[in-house]
Amino acid sequence: MSDAVPLPELPASPARQPLSARLQPVFPWLILLVVFAFSVAINPAFLTWSTIRLQLVQAALIGIAAIGETLAILIGHIDLSIPWTVTLTAILSANAFAAHQAGWVPFAVVLGVGTCVGLLNAAGIYWLRVHSLIWTLSVNLILQGITLVYTNASAAAAGVPPIARTLALGQWFGLPVAGLVWAACGACAIFALRATPFGRRVYAVGNNELAALLSGVPTARIYVGVYVASGLGAALLGLMASGYASQAYLGMGDGYLLPPVAAVVIGGTRLSGGRGGYVGTISGSLSVILLQAMLVSLNVSEGLRQIVFGAILLALVFLFARQR
Repeated sequence: MSDAVPLPELPASPARQPLSARLQPVFPWLILLVVFAFSVAINPAFLTWSTIRLQLVQAALIGIAAIGETLAILIGHIDLSIPWTVTLTAILSANAFAAHQAGWVPFAVVLGVGTCVGLLNAAGIYWLRVHSLIWTLSVNLILQGITLVYTNASAAAAGVPPIARTLALGQWFGLPVAGLVWAACGACAIFALRATPFGRRVYAVGNNELAALLSGVPTARIYVGVYVASGLGAALLGLMASGYASQAYLGMGDGYLLPPVAAVVIGGTRLSGGRGGYVGTISGSLSVILLQAMLVSLNVSEGLRQIVFGAILLALVFLFARQR
């Protein structure tokens, strides 16, 4: 008598799924609503357009960096080289524009630095098979050293390119240009993930890289595309951050190590990869900025703010791990 072949387990119907799983797509927006309600309760100025516009600009800076972070986490990895990619781009663009006074120079710096950093990260993670946490953090330290050697630990050229100020602080029909740039970049990211073969392959690699490879997915191209996109996003952030601060200085990217990761996690993207998307990261970016502003309004120290962010990340990681 032959052994019976077990039937495959069918996925649970939506009605039988846990409530938390059914609410997962809207959960990041519920977090945003709760954070905004607390912010308004603490300080009614959060309802004014001037404050909303300021928060939108700051969220745009984090949101642009979080595009690449979302892609990296979707394939089961991470990118911690953003801080000094930001700093190196800001200083190089300021010095290069001071030397040449040409409008194309800042964009050439963004393309050059972002592409080189992205290719370096992809090479180490995919071909050398070094864990992305270790590799990208090491690349971040290398970029820090390159920046310090290049500047001789001194300040960059006085002033920043005018386009940097326009992108960060400009307005178009009353709307912040930074928000419009974020909307354009975010729309491209959402379209790429939802309507292109690249997006389907990103999710395939994140769910099971070996199965994706055996199915004919060009995994090397996916790694290159993901990390080049992340490098370009960080480089664009460097240009815009210099315009927002009206200067380029050493360490200006240090504040962009944790917030993009927090935005992705709050947005519901699974840290192990294969589930999530940039729509949730948008609400996560807004939640991070509102939470920072709320803590500042409460005169919470920088150290305690880091503790709060760490606790939120841990809570969300445990929540999504249980849902998995």
